[in-house]
Amino acid sequence: MFVDASVSIGILTDEPESEAFARAMDAAPELVCSVLAVWEATVGLFRKKTMSMEDADARVQEFIQTAGIVVVPVADPERRLALRAFDLHGRHRFSDVERTRALNLADCFHYATAKYRGVAMLSKDAGFALTDVAIARVES
Repeated sequence: MFVDASVSIGILTDEPESEAFARAMDAAPELVCSVLAVWEATVGLFRKKTMSMEDADARVQEFIQTAGIVVVPVADPERRLALRAFDLHGRHRFSDVERTRALNLADCFHYATAKYRGVAMLSKDAGFALTDVAIARVES
């Protein structure tokens, strides 16, 4: 299962769905994310909480280690899949009203990593449901 930055941030900040995400992660046979997801989670935590970037990075690194998430590299196959994702699901495909469903740069690479590795996506981002990547089921 690919753990999106939104899930990491949600768990680290005790958002309402954090327990459901934690249960979904516990049930997964493997957990992966990319360096982009780590970066995005760190910056997101830094922006959401009043802490230094170093503290945010330490919290995210501790979460990754404790959860058993494997940080995987991003290489050329993922780059090609990310380009395809942007072509099909980028901002240019949506009206101004629907742009929240579009995949941004990091989302395109998250999609690509999950697709390339054949794992489901665990995310709060509704845009992934519009793609052909498997979506991890979350029980409330």
